[in-house]
This record gives sequence, structure tokens and C-alpha cells, in this order.
Amino acid sequence: MNNAEIIARLQQMGPLPDDSSPAINDFPLQEFDELLQQLAEPLEPSHSLALINLGPPPDASSYEVEWALVHAAENISIEALRTILPLANDTEVKRIVEIRLNNYYKRQA
Repeated sequence: MNNAEIIARLQQMGPLPDDSSPAINDFPLQEFDELLQQLAEPLEPSHSLALINLGPPPDASSYEVEWALVHAAENISIEALRTILPLANDTEVKRIVEIRLNNYYKRQA
């Protein structure tokens, strides 16, 4: 599978549910994580945006699989990441990426 096919499959599965919600019991978390591990670098900005949008709700966790989304989504240039973040849904992944991006710019100043 190429990146576009992997992203499409992940989108079919839907966003990660909060691990404290009953929806987590039916979510194919292991398959989701395995697909994330198959992504090849570099990603397209649109793929990173899709990954950010697959994150769990803000201030929620999905057995920390959201961190795999964070690391995958960050596999684009800083400039591209800054461009797509305002377009992203409000997810925990977006929140984490924003914090990390802000910290990056603070270190550069």
C-alpha cells in the first residue's frame, strides 16, 4: 500500500476515540497503529492534515496511539506544517503539534 491508500484506509476507520469512552472497545486500534507504521516518508501536506484530523478529541488519549499520529504528521517541512495547522480539526494531535511547533520557534528566537 502507498501512503494515499494507507491514509484512505485510516480515514475509513475514523478518528481515534477517547480511551475512556465505550467506543474504544470496538475501534480497530492495533490495525490503525500498524497502518501508521507503514507510512513512508516524505508525506504530502494533505496526508499530514488527514492524520492530524484522525486524532482523538482535545485533552483525550487513545492508549497513546495519538503520538504515532503526531510523529507521522510532523514528517513534512515546518513551513508546510504551519500552513496546514489552521485547517485542521480540533484534535489532541493538533494541540500537541501546535505546542511542539511553538516550542520550536521559541528555541529559534
